[in-house]
Amino acid sequence: DALSVIVHRSFSQQQARTLLQKLKGMIDRQSFEIVLQAAIGSKIVARERIAPYRKDVLTKSGKTVGGGDESRKKKLLQKQKAGKKRMKTVGRVQLSQEVFTAVMRQD
Repeated sequence: DALSVIVHRSFSQQQARTLLQKLKGMIDRQSFEIVLQAAIGSKIVARERIAPYRKDVLTKSGKTVGGGDESRKKKLLQKQKAGKKRMKTVGRVQLSQEVFTAVMRQD
């Protein structure tokens, strides 16, 4: 809980949105989706999503797969989907000290 802020309840949602917008701008995109959430107790008041990079798995050494059989294309996309799901459960995002202080700075 190093990233906590104490604000009045009337300003909490607005403050949470601006904080998440700053954080979204600072964190680099990864190979998996990153979801940022701001909560008061157990209630989530703001949510931001950082979209993942998407590698084109249908292109292999300059040639596009899918000229004939549709099942090969589906198989490649399903394998990519499974890998992204696995990365999302295992992957961790580390915040540097510079990002932390830049987000917490009042502007």
